[in-house]
Amino acid sequence: MILSIEGQLVNAYIEPQFINVAGVSIVTVEFDAWESVPKLRKQIQGDLRAKRYARYWNFTGYLQLDELRSLVGNHGITKNDLLIAEDTSPAPVAFEWVGWEADIEFSEDEYESGETYYGHSLPEDIESDRWDGPSHYEFFFAYPLFSMPEELQKATAGH
Repeated sequence: MILSIEGQLVNAYIEPQFINVAGVSIVTVEFDAWESVPKLRKQIQGDLRAKRYARYWNFTGYLQLDELRSLVGNHGITKNDLLIAEDTSPAPVAFEWVGWEADIEFSEDEYESGETYYGHSLPEDIESDRWDGPSHYEFFFAYPLFSMPEELQKATAGH
């Protein structure tokens, strides 16, 4: 779907491989000028891919559907609006993720903020890491990585 972010046209879509990663959809966003979209740049997570000789879209980044909705000011965009038939990105070798615990309310005016956790997972482990982590995550977002993070290289070195 062609959308405007900060006055720049972007191509946003959800690839079949990213329709449901640990309970959320990851949106692939293609855009032309890195300098022209500072708000988008702050939202992009995971690996940014660049194409030196692309005809239209020189950069490909990844963000959550709610983040895209906020950037374009259209909260009515759905997964089905953005879903395409085939994957355009390579299969990720890993995911980086962030999980937020729910706040704990002790009384009407007293509560404790939940912790925020960060990590990396292999594709086959992302679902279990979402549910079997050190805590119950109120929110959990994953982003694709196309090169293996050092943390996982060390962890899988002996296998």
